[in-house]
Amino acid sequence: MAISCILRQWVTTTILLGLIGQGASTPILHHRTNGTITTGSDGSEVWCESSEWYDVLWFWFANFLLHALSVRSLPGESWISSAVFKFCCLLVPYTGVRRGLCLVLRASNLAGNDLQAAARANALCMVIRGPEWRPRDGQVVDGCSIETSKPQKCRGRNKRSPSSQEPFARERQNEKGGDPEITNVDTNNSDVTPVQSPIRSNEVTLKTKDLYAPPPDRGVIDKLTRWLIESHRFHSQPPTANMVDHLNVKIHGVCQLAPGYALSYIPEDMKVYSCIKHQRSLSISRLLGVNHTPEIKLASTHDVPRILFSIIQTVMGGYSLYKARGTQIERYGYAAYGLTVLPYMMVSVINLIGSLLSSEYETVYLVHSAIMDEMKLRGGLCDGVVGTLERPSHQTYVYIKGEKETRPQGQMNEFAYSSGELHCHDTTEGSPKVELQVSAVNDKHSVKDVWLAQKWCRSCQAARKRRKKGEEGLSVNPLLCVPSHSGFTRLSPLWYQSWLKGLTILLLMLALGLPYVIIAVLSGWKVNNSTNTQRTFVTNWYICGQIQGYAVSMVEGVDGKKNVLKSFIIIFLTYGSYSIMGFYVVVQEMLQMGTCKAL
Repeated sequence: MAISCILRQWVTTTILLGLIGQGASTPILHHRTNGTITTGSDGSEVWCESSEWYDVLWFWFANFLLHALSVRSLPGESWISSAVFKFCCLLVPYTGVRRGLCLVLRASNLAGNDLQAAARANALCMVIRGPEWRPRDGQVVDGCSIETSKPQKCRGRNKRSPSSQEPFARERQNEKGGDPEITNVDTNNSDVTPVQSPIRSNEVTLKTKDLYAPPPDRGVIDKLTRWLIESHRFHSQPPTANMVDHLNVKIHGVCQLAPGYALSYIPEDMKVYSCIKHQRSLSISRLLGVNHTPEIKLASTHDVPRILFSIIQTVMGGYSLYKARGTQIERYGYAAYGLTVLPYMMVSVINLIGSLLSSEYETVYLVHSAIMDEMKLRGGLCDGVVGTLERPSHQTYVYIKGEKETRPQGQMNEFAYSSGELHCHDTTEGSPKVELQVSAVNDKHSVKDVWLAQKWCRSCQAARKRRKKGEEGLSVNPLLCVPSHSGFTRLSPLWYQSWLKGLTILLLMLALGLPYVIIAVLSGWKVNNSTNTQRTFVTNWYICGQIQGYAVSMVEGVDGKKNVLKSFIIIFLTYGSYSIMGFYVVVQEMLQMGTCKAL
């Protein structure tokens, strides 16, 4: 009830402001008599009068601010992160392009049920073993593997071999009866290279590793979508690289993590089953003749006010373009202030399409898994789960064509502490009983390092250090890889996913090129009476707003209030100059030319 009241007040305020602004921008002859009648190039008479402060304020509100309000917030996003991102969209209009295109790409409203719709909208999360996870005394972990590190050149995303679907290899005994030989078949981790080498010592380094690997790119469209469309939150990546900042993201229910555990967003192609909390509920359903599992409904909204904002901004932008056809273009050419609304209008249209295809979630929902049960045994608390990754054994479920079940494959290691040191041995039947000493965690992956330049530079520096160590002959301990999450069921790609990827690329091309086509049609790229400063400021606003929007959109991956505020200051100082100069030209031209209306 409270939310509906807020929405009604929001819509009512927008309508009232629109009426006030429309009345303020309409010249009334018997109240404002300081205008003049001029004749346009087509012979039509135009009434022009000086612009007041509320004319400038209304133009800025209807054409620029409403665009920022039309950009969708992420599920569970804090108000500070949402406000900073919207302010970035106000400064750099094309910041909101990637988020709108990601909503079109995911199209959560087209999913088969609410759980998969929430997964496609990045509104589901699971508990995983974090980089600082340590086993307990006597704990048995399934799916472990031993891998050897090897220095390699700095490069981007590795190509996956067909065997990468089985990321955890088993230990094999050497034919000569010596040390066990390790075969690594995972090519997903850039720090580990698939090699075959004997273990020269009994010391290994513990490391958590993902069982899930993103699907490989199958063509040019997939590569373009990954590099140009998918943003940080919507990028297909392993769970340990897509963690949830649970201190700043709103989680549905109760979630208190035990040390060593973290939350991660569930990938869109990971199947989530319905879970019934009590067996009694299932028994009652069977007595009533219901043989299938009751469908779970999650709270979501189509966000009508945001859709209205997109429509209003698009209409007002079109109206500004219509008014710019005459006197504005004749005086200022392609630097006319009425044409500056084009980038904002294009982004509003894309966000409107995204809002129609995807619902909005206020919180992120928890999903049950075996790792969550393990975390609870260590003192953690999770309540309010809406689904499970484990295939239910006591209830029926809907089989989806093409789904594949993936389970950890490898050793079943038992860990034990002796004299303060951690040891482990393989308990798999038929495997050699090799006692291994486990050292500290290999490295700590920072989920806050999301800036593209920083990630690339740090990966190159790490690769150089690894090569240097290899050249010096320094010994590197083998890695004892423990699965970071439990098994899952992978869904096959949806039949319309390729169409959505093509649609997003088409919308991106239109958003980049269509504004210049419209400007060329309306103004013919004529200079007319505009100054060199006005043309330079407006042109830089157009071009830099498109180029910089790609980089500024990375701010959505910054975690923590302090880091968000730091990013806000950096973006304002780095990218805000072009938009401020553009706003200055708009105000200058409106004050010089005034408000005109055809008689």
